[in-house]
Amino acid sequence: MPRLFVALDLPPELKAAARSLQSGLRNARWLDDAGLHLTLAFIGEVDGSAVERVEGALAEVEAEPIHVELHGLGCFPGRGAPRVLWTGAAPKAELADLASAVTRGLRRAGVALKRRRFTPHVSLVRFRRPPPRIDLERYLSVHSLFRSPPCEVASFHLYSSILHPSGARHTIEASYRLTGVAGHWATAER
Repeated sequence: MPRLFVALDLPPELKAAARSLQSGLRNARWLDDAGLHLTLAFIGEVDGSAVERVEGALAEVEAEPIHVELHGLGCFPGRGAPRVLWTGAAPKAELADLASAVTRGLRRAGVALKRRRFTPHVSLVRFRRPPPRIDLERYLSVHSLFRSPPCEVASFHLYSSILHPSGARHTIEASYRLTGVAGHWATAER
């Protein structure tokens, strides 16, 4: 069964800005371009019939294009040994509204989702082992003023994910235009 999630793919300018942050830490597995996305909802493993319900629910989401900007840095979890380093995303209200619309649509379609507080972010690195604290503090200090130019994002996607020892491999299964009206844009070949 595929693991599914819904996310914004970043335009090339935002991916380049995110990649500019990807060096200078030990024990880091920097995410490649396919891993640089902004997750709106994690669905998890679903069977074939649920995939159709998911695609139908996402086609009903209505939202306008969003001018996304990346800024700042943080780690998950917030306390203890960091496992993920991320950059934040704005505008938070518009991104949260889109994530809520996606979540509502999926729940109406009968998809059970874990309740998670939405934090708009793009993961940059997954740590095999936490980096030395002083190295992480230095890295965060050097990049504390990071800010990308805003770029329009005019679609969101349904992704499948397959876990591999080298990291997850993501495939876009379907894409949906952000036009202010509901509408399916294109479905990827299966």
